[in-house]
Amino acid sequence: MRHPLHWLAWPLLSEALPEKLHCGVGTNTFADCPQCLESAMNSGVIDFWWNWGYATKVDMSHLHPEVAAKATRSFTPMIWGTKVPKNFNFFNLGSEYIMGYNEPDQYGPACAGESSIGTFGCAEDEYRPATSAGFAELFDPAKAAQEWQKLVNFLAKVPRAAGASLTRLAAPSMAQAASPVDDCHKDPAAPSNLKFCRGWLQSFKAKTLTLNCTSLTGERCNCWDVIEALPIHAYSRNAQEIKEKLKQYHEVFREDFEGRNGRRPKKLWLTEVTMGSNEAQELVTFVEELMNPQNGLQNREIFGFVDRISWFSEWSMGAFQLSSYTPQQDEAWSSSLFEPTTGHFTPHGARFIHHCGGGTPQQPVAEPKLSAQPAQPAQ
Repeated sequence: MRHPLHWLAWPLLSEALPEKLHCGVGTNTFADCPQCLESAMNSGVIDFWWNWGYATKVDMSHLHPEVAAKATRSFTPMIWGTKVPKNFNFFNLGSEYIMGYNEPDQYGPACAGESSIGTFGCAEDEYRPATSAGFAELFDPAKAAQEWQKLVNFLAKVPRAAGASLTRLAAPSMAQAASPVDDCHKDPAAPSNLKFCRGWLQSFKAKTLTLNCTSLTGERCNCWDVIEALPIHAYSRNAQEIKEKLKQYHEVFREDFEGRNGRRPKKLWLTEVTMGSNEAQELVTFVEELMNPQNGLQNREIFGFVDRISWFSEWSMGAFQLSSYTPQQDEAWSSSLFEPTTGHFTPHGARFIHHCGGGTPQQPVAEPKLSAQPAQPAQ
């Protein structure tokens, strides 16, 4: 067992010697498109993928054994909300990390047609699962910290096989800004209360620093420093806003990323990102501006503090307000890196893969279209 304060002796060189940018995909589409998963694994540059759950949910029996093995090893599980997992196979799949709650800093309840009319964001004929975990005990960072303590200490006690790969925790994933700090102790379900909680992670940090936890490797420390990665989500119409959000989180949590003032060193992850658009060329340009080695994330001298990026890849999603952009009624966006009928990369998917690896993807690339919306997979 490592000493509980072993990280205090680590040299503070992580930012002076930036490491490679690890690329991934966040998607629920691999279950319907195993050929898309195969393209991702065969690209040689996708280091991880995730699906907002703790199981892969993909039938890999028809994939080549080497592809299936790589897909299993590279899957990063998540515990989305307060519900306890039904099994704990994720300890042995191959990932080092498990991610915490999904966007507890914003209210995103499920929609169930007429029964949920008037609930925030739910239209009369809308049916969808909850999009964010910011309800019940989690929207209030102080209450969420207590739930986190229960979860971490529970996971630390789960029996697992010797040599289990999963030993590290990533914090709850953030959708809102790092600052200012909003007062979010009121129930977001009430019509007049806040639905979005800026600075949630700052308040969560302050509370978890006062609570005791046991890490997945058996170390006793506070419930903040059991965390080794801080994931955030960012959506925009231009890449510069994404880069500014990353810089803001880096500045606000600098002591954590640098391992100063007794903090355990942590990494910054951008685990959901895409452009709010359905136009192929706009998406290609967005990827280029976000990822390029001149002033984008592949300039490791500037953005060496970003350890992971995973593209939010879905066939279609409902549009929503982004900064000053107000979408039209019934506007929808497509962010998929893949063509569902072939598994080939879309134009912006090919550009993402190119910048992740600095070369041409191995899989064929779909020809650019007027719209990025791919044909829907056969039912």
